Amino acid sequence: MTYRTISITNLNRLFEYIIESKDLFAPKEREDQPGFYRFDRILKPDEITLSYGTTTIPPKAFFFPPEETLFTFSLSDEGAKLNPELEEAPFVLAGVHPCDLAAIEALDLALGQPPADHRWLFNRRRAVIIGVDCTPDEYCFCGSVNTLNSRNPADLFLTPVSGGYLVEIPTARGLELLSSVETFEAGPEHLEEAETRRKEKTAQLTAAFNRTSADIAGVLESGGFGDIWKELASRCYSCGSCNLVCPTCFCFHTDDRFELNLTSGHRFRSWDSCQFLEFALVTGGHNFRGLRRNRVRHRWRCKFLHLYKEFGRVFCTGCGRCSRACTADINMADVINRLVHESENHSETRPGKEG
Repeated sequence: MTYRTISITNLNRLFEYIIESKDLFAPKEREDQPGFYRFDRILKPDEITLSYGTTTIPPKAFFFPPEETLFTFSLSDEGAKLNPELEEAPFVLAGVHPCDLAAIEALDLALGQPPADHRWLFNRRRAVIIGVDCTPDEYCFCGSVNTLNSRNPADLFLTPVSGGYLVEIPTARGLELLSSVETFEAGPEHLEEAETRRKEKTAQLTAAFNRTSADIAGVLESGGFGDIWKELASRCYSCGSCNLVCPTCFCFHTDDRFELNLTSGHRFRSWDSCQFLEFALVTGGHNFRGLRRNRVRHRWRCKFLHLYKEFGRVFCTGCGRCSRACTADINMADVINRLVHESENHSETRPGKEG
């Protein structure tokens, strides 16, 4: 790993250099909701806020948009014609926190496995990613899922130090971008300061799982917990907020929209939620997760059991977005710890069926 340091002035020059040649997206305070942030197109470096808490919508949206046109279609006397739609312009995504870097890496696994989602891969190749270290709040539990100090797949990673930032340079693309401005070799004092900051960040975490990811997968695989799922379902509104703010959820649905001439239109896909009543509704009217408690149960089992068994990692990065967004105040870490406690202390009396 190569380390450099950069002043705040030169970092802004780097952002200016990027803006001159390609699109730059970074955290920006919302004008309509001061104190809240979103990744947005940047026109001037002073619009960027690197010391932000979190964004409501995760940066996966730049690779897997909430809604996108897959292709347009038309029918004429010459037959049907399909026109795929892909945005080809390169861009830079800056200010990505470690938990969101880990989420992008997780989606590289899920959407990159055969048959790969070519739109995800295409959009990933378009982007240079600049990560930045963060300050956790009461909802963050990244230390429990090993994403506290994630770096992949960043091309550059920034850690605040005296006088500017320590810059980690994991990739050749990052090195090429950074060479456009003046930087300095990092000394031992910069590395020590960054390490001290990481230790302080770890100490700030208040939310945590009581067991490892492997243990949690085993707990969920053991079954039971019917009373817990029913209680959570009694509070859940099935609004889907947890899924729609999650940086690793990747379910979607597709639909066709026709023009009034009924001979042309476009096919689009948009994010979907396994908590929606219609999510598991199939032809014939059967809904194999028509009960809310089954949808609630599925969410935890998907993230911490099914995907863990398939990819060797949980598909939760500890960002805390779902807990912040939940209108019923259902907290991910609290539920996991409740399941673990139930498994350890009431295994003999726990109901064997989850229905």
